[in-house]
Formats: sequence, C-alpha cells, structure tokens
Amino acid sequence: MRRSPKTNAGLLASPTVVYLAIFFFAPFAIVLLYSFGMIDIFRQLRPVFTFEYYFEFFSSVVPGVFARSLLMAFATTVACLLLGYPMAYHIAVKSVRRKETLLLLVIIPFWVSFLLRTYALMTILDVNGIINVMLSNLGLISKPLSLIYNPQAVLLGMVYNYLPFMILPLYASMEKLDKSLLEAAGSLGAGPMRSFLRVTLPLTRSGIGAGSILVFVPAVGEFIIPQLLGGTESFMVGNLIWTLFLKARNLWFGSAVSIILIALVILIIGLYMKYISRGEEMAI
Repeated sequence: MRRSPKTNAGLLASPTVVYLAIFFFAPFAIVLLYSFGMIDIFRQLRPVFTFEYYFEFFSSVVPGVFARSLLMAFATTVACLLLGYPMAYHIAVKSVRRKETLLLLVIIPFWVSFLLRTYALMTILDVNGIINVMLSNLGLISKPLSLIYNPQAVLLGMVYNYLPFMILPLYASMEKLDKSLLEAAGSLGAGPMRSFLRVTLPLTRSGIGAGSILVFVPAVGEFIIPQLLGGTESFMVGNLIWTLFLKARNLWFGSAVSIILIALVILIIGLYMKYISRGEEMAI
C-alpha cells in the first residue's frame, strides 16, 4: 500500500515514541503526581492537589545543595571547554595525518565503565595512591597530601569523565569549518587572535553549545563521582535525590526536588541555546 510521506515518517518515529512513552514520559508523570501529593503511602491515586512539598523545598537547605550542584556543573563545563577546544581544533584543523589516531584516543575512555574509571581515579588520588607515593619517594612531601574527599577531587573527576563529551561535538563543528575563511581573514590583515575571535569562534558556536549541554546536564545531577571522590562539602543534588528516594523513602519531597531540578535545567539550556543561535546569526 502506498503511504504518504507523513505516514512513513510516523511509522519510522513510532518505535522511538513508544519507547520514550514507556520508559520516560510514564515515569515522569508518576513523579509529577508524587510531587503534588496525588499518590498516598499505599501507592493509590487520590484526588488531592498540594504544593506542600514545593514549599518545603524553599524552607530547607536544599537550595544550597542546588547552588553547589549548579556551580560545580558550570565549573566542569568551563574547564572541559577550555581543555577541549584546543584539542578539538588541533584534531580538526592542524592534524591531518594523525586525525584518526587522536580521535581514537579521545574515544578510548568510553570503552571502560564510568564506574571503573572513577575507581581508578580514586586509587590515583588516595593517601596511598600513585601521586602521594611518587612525591614521597622523591622527597617532595613529608606527609601524604589530601587529594581526595574534597570539592577539588570531585571537579577533577567530573572533568576527567566528561571531557570527551566536549571534544567530540567541537570536533564535528570544526571539521565543517571552511578553511578558506581563515585564509581570507589572514589575507585581509587579521592576525591569529583576531581571526579566531571573529571567524573561528562564531562559526563553532553550535559545537560549543552541543558540548556544553552534553557536559552540563549530566554534571548537574551527578551522583557517582561526588559519592566516591567527595566529602560532606561535595554533597550534590544527585546525592540528595538518591537519599530522599532510597534512604529516607520520602518519595513526595524527592519527586518535588526532581521536578524542580528538571525545570531549572530546561530553563538554563533554553536560555543558553537562545544565546548560541543568536551568536550564529550574528556571525552569518
């Protein structure tokens, strides 16, 4: 039977829509009902609507945890951008013969479990880890350095794990960069820095936006890294939600915190993408 293009498109998209409906939208709807108190302790739906748990959010210490998580995610994104941009530029523009090898080196960490990579970092930063043992053998320190269970270790672990998520989108954006524009800028008297600020940077905003989102979104809700590398000062919103759901069994307040986190992340991403698209229009 002949079908219209819209019908064919609908059939192609239907498996993804069904998958998301079962494993994302349905659980999200349940969490939303919990956050408004519409499910009781017996897991029964009830016709009650309350903002009690949202008001509890603002009268607790949770906003401070949110601020810490946003600050850590922002710092991780900025650090990944500063480290990943030169690497992606070198792979896409400067390195022609070794491009595949360098890309392979960026992708190799994905071959190892996220959890195993974090445990490996723990063994490096531990009191009896490689760094402290090496510095002690060289006579540079008299007692082991405190390299773990602090915010700096959490930031290091997040940058270490999320850096490839920044490099790959940046590389994809720079790979499409028209090299003749850089040559034209040089012919018109623009130096390397001016060419970068006026040509390269505006035309790679899409890669910056995609990489920043891929890093920021999982970083703001990160749980494993603060749990393994952080201390009490590194308690983030992912740890808070885990505690509320699995330890305190407070599904209602935990759901409200989750909904607020989702709404806040969507708002930040929306504003950021609006800025990115505006920057690309100005560049064009």
